[in-house]
Amino acid sequence: MCFLHFVLIQTLALLAGPTDAAMVPVPAGPFLRGDDARNAADADERPRRRVFLSAFHIDRLEVTAGSYAICVAAGRCPEAAPSADPRENLPAVGVTWHGAAAYCAFAGKRLPTEAEWEKAARGDTPRTYPWGDDFACARGNFGCYKGDGRCADQGAPGHPVPVGSYPAGASPYGALDMAGNVWEWVADRYAPGYYQRAPAQNPQGPKGLDGPDRRVLRGGGCCSIFGLPRTADRIALPPDYQDVDIGFRCAR
Repeated sequence: MCFLHFVLIQTLALLAGPTDAAMVPVPAGPFLRGDDARNAADADERPRRRVFLSAFHIDRLEVTAGSYAICVAAGRCPEAAPSADPRENLPAVGVTWHGAAAYCAFAGKRLPTEAEWEKAARGDTPRTYPWGDDFACARGNFGCYKGDGRCADQGAPGHPVPVGSYPAGASPYGALDMAGNVWEWVADRYAPGYYQRAPAQNPQGPKGLDGPDRRVLRGGGCCSIFGLPRTADRIALPPDYQDVDIGFRCAR
């Protein structure tokens, strides 16, 4: 590595700060995955089923743009597009699934499985949101698009904000921003009926393609005025998709 390249990486490390290095432990045990509520849940969230997971750790915060920039400067991650300002402790956005997986490997971690993400968000009880069952705009960054939406009149910014800005929305294990701010890539491929046939222990997602190649995202984003950031909600996009409200966190 040339001297200037080394200096660049060290400078970016200082800009990134230590905030997204911490992880929270999630103990081994069962949890209830999915949602059977006919008036809220989508078909791909059914049936609600008890799933056992081995112990793991997950990032307390979403990966920041500053941390992702270090991986790009080291030649280990592709450029994000559009990218966030690495000086503002904003979440890394404009990152593809491949970029998210590359960053987690660069950091000595991996993307969480979809089941791990959901347990980290809801705990071992089937709570609707990371903090409980009662909807609250003040507990996360969601529900506003260009000044419109259910949370716009309560100050929702309508764009991603610095990670960890909503401590009142913490999950049972202490993970933040698991409802809102940015959608988060997880490891799993997507198949609409996967929950009906998934194993009851450490599910890893479907192994082959069931339709187009798509990867799962969880957690909701800042700027949707339609769905709520429920812990069971899932969407799927092609692995090379990039957007201003798509980011990720890592697990180990």
